[in-house]
Amino acid sequence: MKDLKETVALMNSADYKERFIAEYHQVETRFLKLKAMTEKWDNNELDFTPTCSRKIYDVQLSAMLSYLLILLERAVAEKVEIDIDEKMKKYIFDYTGNQVIMSKQTRINIDSIITYVKTMQPCREVSIVITKLQEAVMWMGMNLKRLNEKDPYPNSRNTNNDIIEPTADRLNF
Repeated sequence: MKDLKETVALMNSADYKERFIAEYHQVETRFLKLKAMTEKWDNNELDFTPTCSRKIYDVQLSAMLSYLLILLERAVAEKVEIDIDEKMKKYIFDYTGNQVIMSKQTRINIDSIITYVKTMQPCREVSIVITKLQEAVMWMGMNLKRLNEKDPYPNSRNTNNDIIEPTADRLNF
């Protein structure tokens, strides 16, 4: 992981490829630092209390990872050599090579779109869009079932209790 200070000279370069490399490394560095913070949070190792919800950080990490993947795709097309951090390679491989992770991430991405759409002026059309997006989240859940992912709602089939479990992936819809 590069230190952000190391990217300053590249950002000021006249060569667009050097600015491109700097842009990639800045996002990569911020992603890895935020990912490390959320992992500490998940392990109850933080020495502070975050202001935002954990879900906000998940959405931010998702957006950053998507952006990094786009930059890497551009780098291939534009023949720009980028030195990818070893930790970053793991996240990229996990994301692009693991259908479970991709399905869960898609559910989170769709949920953030639902949250955005809910800010629009209410009308029948917007309500239908929300419903269809909720259906998409459900279908991605069915995809997880197809992939033999463990059932995150073990009490859902037991009609003798009144337990309503929160969504497994911190969705808002």
